[in-house]
Amino acid sequence: MDIKTYLSDRGLSQEQFAKQIGVTQGLVWQWLDGRTRITPERAKEIEDKTDGAVCKHELRPDVFDPPAKAAA
Repeated sequence: MDIKTYLSDRGLSQEQFAKQIGVTQGLVWQWLDGRTRITPERAKEIEDKTDGAVCKHELRPDVFDPPAKAAA
């Protein structure tokens, strides 16, 4: 799931999300607008803070491999 969907699904504002991950609302807006790229370190942090709802691979597929599928 992307950040925009995460915010919408949970009824969070950009400001609330920013506080959760320790950045400014302006930076969250820049990510959503595509003006600033999320760093790999921040992508890991976002994945952790969202309990995996926002996957680091979805934020930075150029850096992180997709998660391994669970064996059936």
